[in-house]
Amino acid sequence: MRFMNNEEEFIRFLLAKGYIPNAQVSKGLSFKGGESMADALVRTGILSQTQLAEAVRQYLEIPEIKLTRVTIDPAVACLVPEGMARRYTLIPYERYFGVLKVAMYDPTHERALRDVRMFTGFEIEPVFAEKEEIEAAIRQYLTVEQSVAQLAHLENNVFKNPGVSVDATESRELDSLEDEAPTLRFVNSVLHEAIAQGVSDIHWEPRKEVFLVRYRVDGKLLKKYDLSPKAARGIVSCLKVMAQMNVAERRFPQDGRMTFSTGLRYIDLRMSSMPTVFGEKIVVRLLDPEMAQLPLKDLGMRTEVQAGVQALLKRPNGLLLVVGPTGSGKTTTLYALLRELNAEEQNIISIEEPVEYQLEGVNQVQVNLSAGLSFPVGLKHILRQDPDVIMIGEIRDQETARIAITASLTGHLVLSTLHTNTAAEALARLIDMGVEPYLLASAVSGVLSQRLVRQLCGHCKTGYTISAAEKRDLGFPASINKLYRSVGCPECLGTGYRGRVGIHEFLLYNQEIKELVLAVQNARDIELQAVVSGMLTVYEDGMMKASQGITSVEEVLRVTSGIEG
Repeated sequence: MRFMNNEEEFIRFLLAKGYIPNAQVSKGLSFKGGESMADALVRTGILSQTQLAEAVRQYLEIPEIKLTRVTIDPAVACLVPEGMARRYTLIPYERYFGVLKVAMYDPTHERALRDVRMFTGFEIEPVFAEKEEIEAAIRQYLTVEQSVAQLAHLENNVFKNPGVSVDATESRELDSLEDEAPTLRFVNSVLHEAIAQGVSDIHWEPRKEVFLVRYRVDGKLLKKYDLSPKAARGIVSCLKVMAQMNVAERRFPQDGRMTFSTGLRYIDLRMSSMPTVFGEKIVVRLLDPEMAQLPLKDLGMRTEVQAGVQALLKRPNGLLLVVGPTGSGKTTTLYALLRELNAEEQNIISIEEPVEYQLEGVNQVQVNLSAGLSFPVGLKHILRQDPDVIMIGEIRDQETARIAITASLTGHLVLSTLHTNTAAEALARLIDMGVEPYLLASAVSGVLSQRLVRQLCGHCKTGYTISAAEKRDLGFPASINKLYRSVGCPECLGTGYRGRVGIHEFLLYNQEIKELVLAVQNARDIELQAVVSGMLTVYEDGMMKASQGITSVEEVLRVTSGIEG
């Protein structure tokens, strides 16, 4: 970042505003290449990128724009070529009466202002924006948009000869995939964009008259791009090559994996192909390693729930279950529990299908059915490895359940998951699997049931007054008078929500619950007793978070439908 050759004045400004402690800090800086003083301050950790951005805005006395809160017209953004936009870290976002508003990381860059003015023919009105937001906008409005346009051209040329066999066409396409090839550019751009937007899955779906690209954001699928069906073949081939899948095999499902670099970090991608009536569908799951680093305190648990779970982790043995439907965050919770337990004096072994994240200090085993390594087989051998803690990805059958129970009774702490709606149903499910009630009553320490609800966007949520009838119907106390609802803005992609948080119920095993299990009572009786003992259900925990403005009533009702009674 340049400051019109007046970096000493900028340093004095930073000192006066308290951004840096003393002048000796700036004098001791070392520079790389043609690096500016401001960039060196960030690289060395003296200033964060956010602190620098705010300091620049104040110093230059120019307006700042949040690109995530405006809708950019692609036709305006494309007035500047991508190469120029990346070179100067800028993007046009608005045009009026011969003036072009340009979001810039360095609004004082005279050469950049001159080049954009000469290229577009407009007078330039520079506005400051953060570097990450400009780069994200370039990916979305220049890289991806132009790649879509290039794909349209490719469709009318590469795929226009119906007499060429599919295999031959795909072979030629794959041989010619270079960094600037439209198909590969588009795929890479979509992956970059999806990672930046926190997407968990990308769906590449062939339909009769369109090839859809959809993003799953915070658990909801959102349509992103409509492409011609002719583009599907090249895109699917590109994805399969990236994941080291068999390109020629289109009639049988396949799985593949790869590691994708964003330039700053690496993201694991898990791909699955499925033949459909209109062609192959690809789903790409984005596995961010940072998710495996989430501590227990960041999962949204109430203080008493977190304390109860941590108390069970201190026990040398017992079975702790995490339950909920698919997509409820069970794996993330298990990894957070393992992080709590991870220590040099512990021998922790997990068996998973598949291993989604790699945890330092944990011996992770992946199920391999083709090699004969199933959950039961793996568990039998794990018990010979002198484990202190065993994590089982999922209890699916009677044999796995029996081994897990036995391990917890013989001095091991066992963590696992089950697919049940409530904590009480987990106990009934194990009995249905054939686990003897007397063994279950002795082995289980506690059950944590959870769901993930979307958090209201902090930029656009709005409050409303709740009526007495609504309080009564939803079970709110008289003291609650205000709730919040989603609205939608560019910051949250128009959904009204941004991010997710867990809602939980924690069934702590006590003597009363034990007696009900021994008497083989149903899940409803067990749940009623747990509530009497102080357990809040996931519905009640969700409504508590709704009353705090964290989520909405509608979102809680959506994820707890059928279990709030």
